Amino acid sequence: MIKILDKFDSIIFDLDGTLIDSFEAINDAFDEVFCRFQGRTITFQESNSYVGVPLEGLLGELFGKENQDEAIEVFRNKYKEVCFEKTSLIGGVKELLIYFKKKGKSLNVATNKTGSISRKLLEHLEIGNLFDYVFGVYDGLPGKPSPEIIQKIVEKTNVSLSSTILVGDSPIDIMTAKNAGIRIFSVASGNHSYEELQSFNPDFISMSISGLMPNGNNK
Repeated sequence: MIKILDKFDSIIFDLDGTLIDSFEAINDAFDEVFCRFQGRTITFQESNSYVGVPLEGLLGELFGKENQDEAIEVFRNKYKEVCFEKTSLIGGVKELLIYFKKKGKSLNVATNKTGSISRKLLEHLEIGNLFDYVFGVYDGLPGKPSPEIIQKIVEKTNVSLSSTILVGDSPIDIMTAKNAGIRIFSVASGNHSYEELQSFNPDFISMSISGLMPNGNNK
């Protein structure tokens, strides 16, 4: 499978569920919001179903437009409090990034997480220096599945659409790539099964990010 990515000059990665495991921190942040507005905590399964969805629309829908701004503030304050302690790299990620960096690929991140905290997390995890560009929400761009984050990275890297690929773990990533006119490599390393991702017709698919490495396990 790594031979597929070798054909592209620019590789754009999603963040949560693709490069990092931050689900415990995200669950803590959702717990804080649900406690504030509904007096309850939520299960990992419920919070995981919200991962990757832009907070603005999601929290407005869950708690009412009138509470959206406060809900976002509560979520982000709690997330900032716990994210560095409760986030880790998914197995095989650092090795994969170093492999492609040595081959001269442009490595980038497009995430629905806040751009500023995403960049700090990548620095904390000691892989921030491997990326050319890291863009998220609040970087003046709408969240995925809008293609604008991808378009911004394509503009910055000056790499053509045909030589750019997105690697992500969710149907939102597949829709984003299709909207932007680039290829998508889906990895079932997050909250979505191989079969679910396959139903959205990605160009390529693997069971995990580690499966993209030479001698990795692919389905």
